[in-house]
Amino acid sequence: MASPDTSSGNAPQPNVTQPSVPRPIRVSAPQPVVRTPSRRTLMARLRTRGVRGGVIPQHRSMVRLEATPWLFADLLLLPAALTLGVFAALGPLMGLWRWMLEFMRDFLHLPGTVATRVVELAPFLSVAVPHLTIDTVWPDRRALTIGWIVTAAMALAGMLLRGRFTPFAYLLRALAVIQLSAQIFFAFTPPPFVYSLPAYHSGFLACGVVVLLLIPFLVGATFFVFGFSLWRKLALVLMLLVHLAVLFPLQSMVHVWWIWHGSFLVMPLLFLVFGLLLDVFVYVALYGWGMSWRTPAELADMRLARLTRDTRSSAPADVAGATA
Repeated sequence: MASPDTSSGNAPQPNVTQPSVPRPIRVSAPQPVVRTPSRRTLMARLRTRGVRGGVIPQHRSMVRLEATPWLFADLLLLPAALTLGVFAALGPLMGLWRWMLEFMRDFLHLPGTVATRVVELAPFLSVAVPHLTIDTVWPDRRALTIGWIVTAAMALAGMLLRGRFTPFAYLLRALAVIQLSAQIFFAFTPPPFVYSLPAYHSGFLACGVVVLLLIPFLVGATFFVFGFSLWRKLALVLMLLVHLAVLFPLQSMVHVWWIWHGSFLVMPLLFLVFGLLLDVFVYVALYGWGMSWRTPAELADMRLARLTRDTRSSAPADVAGATA
């Protein structure tokens, strides 16, 4: 049996163990303490979110106003300047109304002439208002009979209409109640009437002048306080002034025509329903259209939202192109 050769250079090497290198200890940075919002806070946030997750901003009618010099100018200075402009234009406007009344008198074949009545609106303000000189008569038995039939027809139609005609039914009921009061008054009251047709006509147009003078301050208190641009504020005031300045003489001549043909019996209904109330509806309609306009801040928010949406929509396409 041969013994291992220890004299040669192939002697076995001793087993040397390499020292282990210690692994570095990772120390994590302290994480911030995240506080979970309360249930009330989460519900308050959800109240401002839409169905698609967007934020619903507070309506501008509920935003609190800050007292600034610009707000003072919008509430007082700008309406005062516009009112002075209306006051300066009253002379030419009364001339235009006179021409319109003469033209419509000839067109409607109405008797009488166009006269002028000086109406004192204030101690320092008087206006020469044009009006027609025709008068009407006390309602006779025939006019009262026709009035009773029309009143009963409006009341019956107001009770029978249903469904989508319900708003019109309520209007007919209101008209029937007003005309019923006029029927009872003229049926049991002896003549003469406290008003004459020329006084009614001139008084109606004088009320129109007062409305035109108050329009700038009314628009200033309800529209100028919002952040619309100056040209939009002026545009709404001018539209209202021009529209009402043309409407008042036309509306008054319609009243004169109906009262002349239908006697004093139709005057209460025309005055209460188709008088200044109709002009208020005109103001509400144009004011509602003006409030639908966008303020500069809202337009900026819309452009920012559109830019953000376009950026988000183009991001996946850019990533796909880079991957390819």
